[in-house]
Amino acid sequence: MADPPSRRRFRIDWVLRQELALGPALLRRHHLDQLEQAGLCGVLSLSGVEEAPPPLGIEQRFRCRRLVLPDHRSGRLIEPAELEAALELLAELSAEGPVFVHCVAAMERSPLVCLAWLMRRRGLSQQQALDYLMQVHPGTSPLPGQLRVLEGLNGPTGASPNGEKVNT
Repeated sequence: MADPPSRRRFRIDWVLRQELALGPALLRRHHLDQLEQAGLCGVLSLSGVEEAPPPLGIEQRFRCRRLVLPDHRSGRLIEPAELEAALELLAELSAEGPVFVHCVAAMERSPLVCLAWLMRRRGLSQQQALDYLMQVHPGTSPLPGQLRVLEGLNGPTGASPNGEKVNT
């Protein structure tokens, strides 16, 4: 049985260096210190406060947005409109600096949003994005039903997926 989120080691995995990072829920004040030391400016939370209460002071230290997305326990899959809303919030936050995206365990929801970001912003195919994300964040494990929501996602305007290496 896996350790509960509070017992796992907190870590920051850069998806795109100085642009996008992901990891598990921020549960302690020293997690905020780690984000600051890494140069992160924004936090996109994809889990509910009741799932992982954030440490005090987070909103004074970072630009924060929250959009609660469903995970395997919710009994439903993420809707395309919810994924689009997450990407819009991520774009808003990233306009002011590097962003940390998290859910509880950084296995389903936050990797899914990062996959969508790679597809949309870097023009990667779903498989290219998944392969890459699994290299930089080995905990990536969205469910097949969650991945299906990516099938209708369009890449950047005028861009087509290619096999180029992602600049990290």
